Amino acid sequence: MTNLEKSKCEKLCKEAINSIEEANELYKKAEKVDKELHEATMKLRRADQKQGYAEGINQVLAIIGYKSESMKQLSKLL
Repeated sequence: MTNLEKSKCEKLCKEAINSIEEANELYKKAEKVDKELHEATMKLRRADQKQGYAEGINQVLAIIGYKSESMKQLSKLL
């Protein structure tokens, strides 16, 4: 894998980490919303989208054999 490819993979991995962290935060916020079911539903849907995005990136990077500390962190978060 070239340095450019590694750089792009690392960027994608970090983007996935940011996405899953945001999803986790949205899940937490949605759990706290009791009175506004609509808002909670929207937050859960957004969190599901972000989690799916991060999982997809993780799968692609794993398939092409990319390994790094960020990948380990991403795996733990998922």
